Amino acid sequence: MKSVATCVVPGPNMTTSVYEMTPKRMTQLDQLLAKLHATCGRMGLVNEALTHNSYVNENPGAVDYERLEFFGDAVLKFVISEYLLDRFGDYSEGQLTEIRAALVSDKTLSEIGLAMGLDRYILLGRQVQMKPSIVANALEALIGAIYQDQGLFLVQNMVVSLFSAHATAIDRSETKDNFKAHLQEYTQGLGLGLPIYTVLANDGPAHEPSFTVSVSVSGEPKGLGTGPSKKSAEQEAARAALEILEPAKCV
Repeated sequence: MKSVATCVVPGPNMTTSVYEMTPKRMTQLDQLLAKLHATCGRMGLVNEALTHNSYVNENPGAVDYERLEFFGDAVLKFVISEYLLDRFGDYSEGQLTEIRAALVSDKTLSEIGLAMGLDRYILLGRQVQMKPSIVANALEALIGAIYQDQGLFLVQNMVVSLFSAHATAIDRSETKDNFKAHLQEYTQGLGLGLPIYTVLANDGPAHEPSFTVSVSVSGEPKGLGTGPSKKSAEQEAARAALEILEPAKCV
């Protein structure tokens, strides 16, 4: 008969859900927390954060990560917002928003999760394959779990450690050449309101689309751009507008 540890964690409506973890699972979760330089007194919360609903369907009594993901998403956005505010003290609200959106995206979350091997600790149903979105959701849930057990200070340190390098990379790629943000700063500084982007065309096959976007300032067309995505086309349109309105921004 195998040895098990019984874990009690808060469930919906403040009831409790009871399920059992083997010593092997406890050891695995300890190893994961060690990678994060984190601790958690309620290991059941960590296990919940790494449990997909497909596993719950096959294992009655287990609890999936959805509630902790909801909470962790809010915690992550708050911590990242504070971190960016301190780190980029001279950036505008628009620039900070761009960087935060990229940092808390499923793409970045899954990259961080996969780099730390988080996928190896996630419990899935037998017929379910691991996906980047599952890794992203589990990382948010894990952040929520550690916050619930250890509070804000430890989570802040963990998040900064995990996300700071990505913040640097995103700052270089998203903000330094973020013509949309520069154009918005320019128009708002002159009291002209927000630039308006309009998709004029979406051509090409599904695997190789081409978008054409125009940008208007105070109702007047100022730039046209094309690209393989709506976002890239908008950036090109903003660049074209700045070449007319403020050429120095495009140097």
